[in-house]
Amino acid sequence: MSIQGQVGECVVDADRIRTRVRELAEEIHRAHPSGDDPLVVIVVLAGAVIFAADLIRALPHRVIMAFVKVSSYPGTSTTSQGIVESGSMPDAVRARDVLVIDDVLDTGRTLQHLRAELQSAGARTVRTCVLLRKDRAEAKAVPCDHVGFDIPDRFVVGYGLDYNDEFRHLPDIRLFTLGPDA
Repeated sequence: MSIQGQVGECVVDADRIRTRVRELAEEIHRAHPSGDDPLVVIVVLAGAVIFAADLIRALPHRVIMAFVKVSSYPGTSTTSQGIVESGSMPDAVRARDVLVIDDVLDTGRTLQHLRAELQSAGARTVRTCVLLRKDRAEAKAVPCDHVGFDIPDRFVVGYGLDYNDEFRHLPDIRLFTLGPDA
């Protein structure tokens, strides 16, 4: 199947991403000073993997990594279809500080869902970090502790974000426009 769409202008370039990832690591460190307990990092698959890998390497903490798959943009959809979670919360969250790392905050449903799940699983604290927050009222209404970039409410690809599992490899974040046959 060929992609009927076009990768467009750069929204956030690779240099700005690298700089902001280091800044976010410093913010997170100030919020979670290194102690005896490792920070439990929950990475939302698959869009946040590249961002999370870079961010975790910039943290001075010991971390326990866990992954959850929460899908709201299945296949070729460019609008949220609601939350579908696969897997369960890891036992490592009980009585620990948890950081959820996600790629895009647009409706806020994913972060709200995961925060509630982690709190009910016994996490001591739950903080959130997203690479991108879209310029939407519902996104800005959802509390998020660490935000990489605020961007226009447009569909984007690159740096882990995809369209139908493609374009994650791009080093920066770019607009993506669907073609007339998509």
